[in-house]
Order: sequence, then C-alpha cells, then structure tokens
Amino acid sequence: MLRFESSLTEKGKTTSLADYVTRLGSEQKEIYYLVGPNREALENGPYLEGFKARNLEVLFCYEAVDEYVMKNVREFDGKKLKSLGKGKISLASAEEKEETEKTLLEKQDEYKDFMEFLQKDLDSYVKQVRLSERLTNSPSCLVVEEHDYSPSMERKLRRGRTGPYPRRVLELNPQNLVVSRLRERHAKNAQDPLLHDAAGLLFGLALLAEGSELPYPIQFHRSASEMFSRAI
Repeated sequence: MLRFESSLTEKGKTTSLADYVTRLGSEQKEIYYLVGPNREALENGPYLEGFKARNLEVLFCYEAVDEYVMKNVREFDGKKLKSLGKGKISLASAEEKEETEKTLLEKQDEYKDFMEFLQKDLDSYVKQVRLSERLTNSPSCLVVEEHDYSPSMERKLRRGRTGPYPRRVLELNPQNLVVSRLRERHAKNAQDPLLHDAAGLLFGLALLAEGSELPYPIQFHRSASEMFSRAI
C-alpha cells in the first residue's frame, strides 16, 4: 500500500517498498529515504549527492504523513529504513571501507582546529561539527540525530510558535574548495575576522538547502556582501 516517488522514478511515477528491495545491490543493507517539502527540493539538495554518485535509490518523502509512516514502519523485508538527513552515513563498500576510514581519520586531524573554531563560533545553533561522507559537491549540510524529527517535521509541529530550533550537527565536505580554502585561512590566522562571516555563511547555506528559514537574515546579508566585496 505504501508507494513513493524515488530518485530512480520519473516525476509522478511511484514505487513500492517491495519493488525497491528487488533493486538493491548485494551490499546494501538499508532502504534509504529523504524527507523534504517537495521532489524538486529533495532532488537538488545536498543530501542526495553521494547517493547519486553511487546510483543508490532513495525514496522521496514529501507528503505530510510520510515521516510519521517511516518512523513507525522502521523495517521492511529485513531491511532497516534509513533517513539521509539523520545520524552518520557511510557509503563506502566493503572493499573501500578501510581506505575510506584511513582517509577520514587523516582529514579529521587536518581539520580539527578549524572544526573547533566553527563549533565555538556557531555554538548557539550547532551541537557538533564533523566531516561528511554524504556530500560530494556542497560545502556543508545539517543533520539531526537518529531519534530526532527532521527539520521538515519540526516546522510542521512548531507552526504558529516561536523560539529557536534545536541545535543540529553541521557536516563539512573536506573535498569542497571553499571549505578547504577556509581551513587553510584559519591555519594561517585563526583571528582573521573574515572567518566569522564565513562560519555564518556555511551554516546559513546549509539551512537554506534544507528549506529552513535563517535565524539571522540581516547578518547573513551583511556577511555575504562582505565576502563578495573581498572576492571581486
């Protein structure tokens, strides 16, 4: 009875969980899904990047009841349902796992000081900064813990109420040129005032990519203008 559009279906065409399972590769142990406002936002958002690169099918959940359903179904045909916007994700195959873990440890050491700076600068909004395995192009994205509601569900539940959103995890793409250049800039001068603007932009862009509103639109505009003026 449950049918969804997916990253491998045409717009308007749906697939079932049973059909999804028949298309799984031998190493895939989970059924991937992504929650958001509409198909276009999900297809073009950062969370899908690593899955597109590996041609892994992802179910699109943009109807109001979808997240409630997924939180209660949890498993189908022995495969756990996994949200792309929650918890940690590793896309490495069994053959790639050792090399991927080695590379990630090296990158974590390399980015340690820069991530600590971002954590301190964005502490009001971010509970943790870590390197991402789900991103291939975008500089950053925001994820929640496995037991938390998605940002889309949070917005629905909070409709009409004010107050800050729960602090989330900021994931960085160490392969992204902007992120690597910022790390280098921080290594040269940790007191560089431009880094504060950059931190706000990284967080703000991640918020916009998930469909959330900016908590500081005026400051975001000023930071973006400052960055542009230095780049031109």
